[in-house]
Amino acid sequence: MVGSLRSKKEIFLSTQIEIKLLEPEDEDAFLNFIEENLENWKKFKLYWNWKNKTRDASNREMAVIAKADDNIVGCVGIAPADVMLNGDRIKTSWQQNSLVSPSMRGKGLGKRLVNEGSKGWALVMAKGTSKAMYGLRKSLGFLDVPNSDYLLRVCKPRTEGRTVKERLVEYILWLWKNLIPLPGEDITTNIKPIDTFDQTFDILADDLSKENVVRLHKSQDYLNWRYFQCPEKQYKVFMAGGEKARGAIILNIAGLESDEGWIVDLICSPGEKKLAYALIIQAIKYFEEQGVSRIWSFATLPMARRWLYRLGFLPTGRTPRFTYRIQEGNFDPTELRQTSWDFWHGDGDVELYL
Repeated sequence: MVGSLRSKKEIFLSTQIEIKLLEPEDEDAFLNFIEENLENWKKFKLYWNWKNKTRDASNREMAVIAKADDNIVGCVGIAPADVMLNGDRIKTSWQQNSLVSPSMRGKGLGKRLVNEGSKGWALVMAKGTSKAMYGLRKSLGFLDVPNSDYLLRVCKPRTEGRTVKERLVEYILWLWKNLIPLPGEDITTNIKPIDTFDQTFDILADDLSKENVVRLHKSQDYLNWRYFQCPEKQYKVFMAGGEKARGAIILNIAGLESDEGWIVDLICSPGEKKLAYALIIQAIKYFEEQGVSRIWSFATLPMARRWLYRLGFLPTGRTPRFTYRIQEGNFDPTELRQTSWDFWHGDGDVELYL
């Protein structure tokens, strides 16, 4: 009898709730739903408008919504991502801002939204999810991207308002940084600040896309859009190279006291150790000149993490819960689990909301 009642309940829910792609006539109701259910909805609306007004139709953010009695009761954002592996383009999307109204939680609606939003994509990724949505995605077969924790370098210990344990951790991290001198190699790379990415970044993006690494294809247009046209953000960008770009590092200062430095992105081949050191050292010098207390980074590429360890960064164990699921195509989960991922703090929507 219990099983029969559950079946009837599931049938009732499935016939009463409509799940579909967001259509233009639903956008106002969708934004109202976001306002009611997302604490930082003003940021969401700002970046929703930015992404949808400045990108072409194939790259605009969309959403899957759930409607009950003509009211939106849940949604999941869908942002296309240009991901490459061994020269092949993978049809990929980010899932962002997965929300279900309080009255509809615990009824399986979140799972239906995630599954519906996954249709038509070879690879689906989610980053910066809540504990609840992380658990839901794990139950649906999403896998953890390796090395998905933040790295930290303490420039000067902060003691005010900290517990004894927190002060001890700060001093240990600060000592670790001081015990490891910066590399002494003769680095002759030309590094300079830039306020636009030139066309040679297209060549660099194509070269990086041929490697056996899962990463976003960061063309000239994408980089300029992401780092020089993003509202309410002021990034500092350093480029390495002469007439042709060899790499770049993107930096941001955040925090209530403007004393938190972020290495938002590092564009560099895993084989370019000296180049990577030069760019990261430039970032450290810039942040120290700005008086930051701590420098953060989120880097999943194993080689990049080794570069950062060498320069005084240590893992924190804190994570934005970066997960993925294979939907269709020629990429099986076992192969991707054995492949390096190269994602940074500015990839996905996490960094936009800090």
